[in-house]
Order: sequence, then C-alpha cells, then structure tokens
Amino acid sequence: MQYKDKIKTTVKRFIFLLLLITAVVVIREYVIESYRISTSSMANTLNEGDFVLVNKWEKHPARNAVVLFVSPLLKDTVLSPLFLGRCIGLPGDTIGVTNDGYTINRHFFPLSPNAISRYVINDLISDSFFKTLKRLHIPVRNMKQESGRHLVSLTPFEEYVIRDELNEAEKQYFIKQQSEEYSLIVPHKNRPYRLDSLSLTACKEILLRETDKPLVFREKKLFVEGKETVFFFFNHDYYWILCDNIKDGVDSRHLGFIPAEKVLGTAWYCWFSKEKEHLLKAIQ
Repeated sequence: MQYKDKIKTTVKRFIFLLLLITAVVVIREYVIESYRISTSSMANTLNEGDFVLVNKWEKHPARNAVVLFVSPLLKDTVLSPLFLGRCIGLPGDTIGVTNDGYTINRHFFPLSPNAISRYVINDLISDSFFKTLKRLHIPVRNMKQESGRHLVSLTPFEEYVIRDELNEAEKQYFIKQQSEEYSLIVPHKNRPYRLDSLSLTACKEILLRETDKPLVFREKKLFVEGKETVFFFFNHDYYWILCDNIKDGVDSRHLGFIPAEKVLGTAWYCWFSKEKEHLLKAIQ
C-alpha cells in the first residue's frame, strides 16, 4: 500500500507541475509577459534597461497606447527584432505628421510630453545654453558637436522652460530641427485604398505580403499582372506606430504600416527601472 501511495503522490505532483508549466506558458504566450527594453526609442516614457509587463490579451491597441511589435519587413521574418512605439494611426484613420504633433481625422494632437526632438544650438550661445541646462537640472541627451553648433535632444516641456530662460537675442540661435511632414491613410481591412506615390512608398512591403500575384513598381505606380492599379483591397488591418524619440527610434517611418498580427501587445506596467520616476509605474 505504501508503494502505491508513493506512486499516486508522485503522479499527482507530476500532474500539478505539468499544469503549472502549461499555465505559465499559456499566460506568457497569450495574456501577459515581461520584457526588457533594449532601446531608447521611447525615452523618456521608458528608458533602455527598464522591465515592462506587456498585455498580450488585447490585440487591438487603443490610440496613443505604447505597444510592442515586430518588424513586418520580409527580410526580417527569420529573426524579427522587437520594437516599442506609440500607436498613432488606427485602421482607416487619416493621419498627418507635423513637427508639432499629429492630425488624426483632421483633429490635432500635440506630441507626447515625453517625445524627444533634436535641437540645434549655435556656438555663440552654447556656454550660456549648457549653463541653463545645468541650472534647470535638464540632462544633456545625445549631444553631438559639429562645426559651429551643438545638437541635443529635448522634450517639448524642456524646450519651453529653456526658452523662458533665454533672452530674445539668444532664442534665435536655439532652433528645433525640422522633420519631413506627410499625410497618409492607414489601410483598413476590405476597404478600397487609393494608391499614390506616397502611399505606395509606405505600403510597398505589405503589398508584397498581401498578394501572390506579380507586382511591379514603376514610375511611382503599381502594376498588378501588367495592369496599373489605383485602388487595392487589403486583407488585414494595419497601424501607424511612431516612437517618442523621433530622431533615433525605428518605427513606421522606416518599417511602413504595421500589420495587426505583428502587434504583440500593449506595454502596461514598468515593474523595474533604475529611474525612480519609472519604477512601479503604469505606462502612458
């Protein structure tokens, strides 16, 4: 009897352990998982080295949510790197990207307070400028020195408080670097999508994935089986995702539209960070 009892106990323990492992695998695969941030693409919302919990249960991110996604590029399919970004455009949205923020369906949304942009500081005011940074306890990020000028990265709020400290003569030598502005419609499943030179550039990779018909891109036009195509019906929903770190992050400006199946989940909670302001904090 003791031998049989030991067998039963061993079997029960094995079944419990098997169920526990299965539960952990299922939770990590479909519900929630921890990731370590390996880039500065979302500074200052999240910094390199932070550990975050990602909600993988909800596959359709809300607008402005910070999401974890993989590259949709065909060349990255064998070993797709992980990226973090902010979901700016939802399927069917008309988005415009400017240096001051975004227009989404003609409504203006300013840049996130944590967004980082590059600024040019002429050497004529560099001493005064960096003394101001030190006095205001603003970190010197990504500083680069070029002939006659310095480049630094700042948030919108940091720019505001710095300008408030500079005199009128100094302000003209403190300039925000301008990025390319553009307007696009985010592809929506089973809706006609108009193709022009700009959307073709953004959609090239996903067009190649969406059809097995021979495609030719020539003179900023699309030819399907030899015929020019102006409208296309996509089989999947897509998102336009941008990083808060505008100059250094990899996002839809480089990868194009992100398919819904490439969005792994929403970054929910930072459970470990060297930065006190990030530690045990919900991600916004």
